[in-house]
Amino acid sequence: MAATRGGPGRRWWARPDGLVEQTRWLYCLLVLLSAVLLVPAIAHSGSALASAGFGTSVLLLAALWVRRCATRTATPAGDLAEAALLGAAVALASPPMLVFGFAFPALWFRAVYGSSRRVLVHCALVVAGITGGLQLWHLVPGHDGAVPAAAVLGCLPLAFVTSVGARHLANALFAREQGQQRDAVLSELGRDLFTATDRQQILDLGERAARDVSRVTPGLASALVDATADGAVVRIAIGAWERELPAVLPDVLLPERPPADAQPRAFSAPSLDACAGRPGRWTAMPDPTRSGSWLISGAPDRTAAEGVPAMHTAFTQVALALVTSEAHRALREQACTDALTGLANRAAFTEALQRAASAPETRFSVAFVDLDDFKRVNDARGHAAGDELLRTVAVRLRAAVREADVCARLGGDEFAVLMHETDGANAGALAQRLVAAVAEPVALPGGPAQVGASIGVAHRASGEDAEQVVQHADVSMYAAKAAGKNQVRVFAA
Repeated sequence: MAATRGGPGRRWWARPDGLVEQTRWLYCLLVLLSAVLLVPAIAHSGSALASAGFGTSVLLLAALWVRRCATRTATPAGDLAEAALLGAAVALASPPMLVFGFAFPALWFRAVYGSSRRVLVHCALVVAGITGGLQLWHLVPGHDGAVPAAAVLGCLPLAFVTSVGARHLANALFAREQGQQRDAVLSELGRDLFTATDRQQILDLGERAARDVSRVTPGLASALVDATADGAVVRIAIGAWERELPAVLPDVLLPERPPADAQPRAFSAPSLDACAGRPGRWTAMPDPTRSGSWLISGAPDRTAAEGVPAMHTAFTQVALALVTSEAHRALREQACTDALTGLANRAAFTEALQRAASAPETRFSVAFVDLDDFKRVNDARGHAAGDELLRTVAVRLRAAVREADVCARLGGDEFAVLMHETDGANAGALAQRLVAAVAEPVALPGGPAQVGASIGVAHRASGEDAEQVVQHADVSMYAAKAAGKNQVRVFAA
């Protein structure tokens, strides 16, 4: 199967995707073209043996350049081999200056790989190789006369100028592509957070974005920490840490109560420098959603440091999403909760009932609870006392049912319980417990009060929908009330 364009298995001559890879591909073609253009000069320079040796050196160099482009990696062994082959080309060429026709394009090509230090080491190796080749020039058959050392050596300082200039442009290229990739990560995070409402989902999206920002920004290191009096306690470490962060960073002292402006704070910490493997520019940003929590980020150089604001942006987006999620959760709870008792309201009970009835094979029971003599207490003691009585009854009902069951206040002094996975007998037994719980005296201002409960129970039969079960429970509740106070009636078809 053919490799996809720009993918890891692409053919080296296919134009890749991405700004940096396209530049590397272009430089590879330019240095190969420079070598090809020297073919006429090779054929008419020096002896046949020297020309053949020169041509062989150029072919080996071309193979090395193609391999570098295909693997997207510049190795120390490859740098050393390139310097040796350039030295051999200088020793075999007549005149030696022919080598500069592709040596300087090769410096440009090498400048877009690896670190700046490695680029300068490569340049020094090339200069050493050319200088060594020049010393062997007069030993090659067909090379007569004095060695044109001045012309060759005079150009060597330009090699360092070329490497430094090319590397400067390469760093700008890296920074631009990394910036584009970070923008893409932040854009994707924003889209994903727009529809995310679950807290854990939001946290997972934030961690994924943080790791992606670190991946496209070599050298960027970050950690989530909690501020304590003994130092910063590490929760999560992400990015370019050469050593594992200790559980506590004693020299990172951050306030447990962050400043009101919530702006990043610059600081220095030898422990972070040691774990990162080099001195870094460290900043700490407070987490507005978690007291005493901070995001620490840092990088060793300017290019990597440009990833710190992106990390802060992702952190802020996640924090805002968490605040919004909490607000939505509170609104949902408010919309589904009875304000007086804290139980589910009629809308929440109806929704739960519809969910239970959505599967035809699901068995459940419904109990309607109507308080007896509540109006008498409410009229005699006042609405405040009536409200307190309702709150107490709600607590007792909630305590009497199972955790999975839904206990709701439908309005006034009417309550309902949705009991999952029960049969008629079990539901009736639970209703009797509810009657006993409600009948206990309630302490109110002015003395205790006592009410009863008339409860109607209906168990879902095969083929019944939610509305039918509710009607049966309602009929049973009126039957219980007609039979007297503190009664339970179970619907029987």
